Amino acid sequence: MTGRLLLHQIRLNQKSFWRNPESAFFTFAMPLGVLLIFGATSANDTVPGRDDVDVLTLFVPGILAFAIVVVAYGNLAATIALQRADGVLKRIRATPLDPNLYLGGQILSVLATTLLISAATIASGALAFGALPRADAVPQLLVVLALGIACFASLGIAISAAIPTADSAGAITNGTYLPLAMVSGMFSANLRLPDTLDTIIGAFPLKALADGLRSAYDPATHGFPFGDTAVLAIWTIAGIALATRLFRWNP
Repeated sequence: MTGRLLLHQIRLNQKSFWRNPESAFFTFAMPLGVLLIFGATSANDTVPGRDDVDVLTLFVPGILAFAIVVVAYGNLAATIALQRADGVLKRIRATPLDPNLYLGGQILSVLATTLLISAATIASGALAFGALPRADAVPQLLVVLALGIACFASLGIAISAAIPTADSAGAITNGTYLPLAMVSGMFSANLRLPDTLDTIIGAFPLKALADGLRSAYDPATHGFPFGDTAVLAIWTIAGIALATRLFRWNP
């Protein structure tokens, strides 16, 4: 019974997502558009100091990280905040549905959407620019991908509690990840920051996700990115704790 209810909730969430074509289009169009537009302008460029590495090889995983953050964090937080503001969460809480099933359905639905856009981003990078992860690094890519989705989904649920109205959902979600995305190297494999600032930014999950995914593409990198996955794991635990403590059903 629980499994059927969970699947039913996932199906409802997916129908709701795809029945809003504008939202679905821009969810996919934004990261893929950035990848194709900036990738086309950087064709044949190499990483400074590394003439054997195409800059697009390291650019694609950065955009892959950005796509994960957009869907698992930005979209999920905005969706929950809008449903809370419209009273949907309050009505759901008054039904016999287990609240954990509702949240589980939201997270698994986001997981399905994020995996789809991740596959589209990886395929676009491979077809358009020939950028592929190293064959031996595919398992670590999947681990970082899964941990990154879990991390930002938990943070998305947590930050939704700080969104007071439906009108402020976009501003708060975009404002909390776009500036960090710019200084975390998601849009540039050549970004160089002062050591102190780089250390501070490296403590945030956006840079850890970008660097962890990039390590699977970088031909000069060998070994599992333990530091990046540790940062993601810590933020995942923190996100779950905050989401559990702060989540609100009522407007």
